[in-house]
Amino acid sequence: MTNETLAALSDEELRDVIARSQELLKTRDRERKEHALAEARTLLSSVGLSLKSVAGKTARRAAAYRGGRLYRHPAKPDLVWNAKGQKPNWLRELEKSGGRAVELNETADAATRATKSA
Repeated sequence: MTNETLAALSDEELRDVIARSQELLKTRDRERKEHALAEARTLLSSVGLSLKSVAGKTARRAAAYRGGRLYRHPAKPDLVWNAKGQKPNWLRELEKSGGRAVELNETADAATRATKSA
């Protein structure tokens, strides 16, 4: 269609042309993808592979734990906070009274436990 032809169309006719054009683009895009997949399947089958064997599902790696900080109550060693989320009540009360939690080095703490158990 030329610009003159388009200019002569009413608004409703232009909307119809746009809608039909979008449908054609979607159809062509789908056909291109199907054709590319068929070519890929043909090529892979010629060497004894399939799309599933090549693509497969990649394993999601879990987020690595980077240690982090641990805080322990100075008088009650069973109260520990890993510094994630809100502060626990025991830590709020301790800070309100002017105290501070003891920061633990997790690797050193694990080594201490290992030597005590040996």
